[in-house]
Amino acid sequence: MTAGELFGLAACAVCAAALGAVVKRSSREHALLLAAVTAVLLLLAALEGADPLLRELEGLSAAFPGECFPVMLKAVGITIAGQLAAQLCKDAGESALAYAVELAAKAAVLAAAFPLLLQLFDTIGEILRL
Repeated sequence: MTAGELFGLAACAVCAAALGAVVKRSSREHALLLAAVTAVLLLLAALEGADPLLRELEGLSAAFPGECFPVMLKAVGITIAGQLAAQLCKDAGESALAYAVELAAKAAVLAAAFPLLLQLFDTIGEILRL
């Protein structure tokens, strides 16, 4: 992603925030919906801009066989989705829901990483048996 693309995304976010502030005066629900749609569209644009980075990571993944890179990418994706959803809940004034989403995202990251943790324990066990 270039600096120009980043500034374009930032300008879009600021415009949506300003529009959301105007809309919020008459309808908080519509302002939240505007924020959610804008956030998802900006996230998709950012992911599209990060395509070269993802291709490099795929190349590294091929060079180092194993589950580390796929698990790392899953964890990053889960974290981004969880943070976005939690922030939208906070913006809606639902901090308990935001906490639940954050907790669920953490549990999902642990579940995604659990096979690697088992492999690590197996390797440590083999080393200790030597």
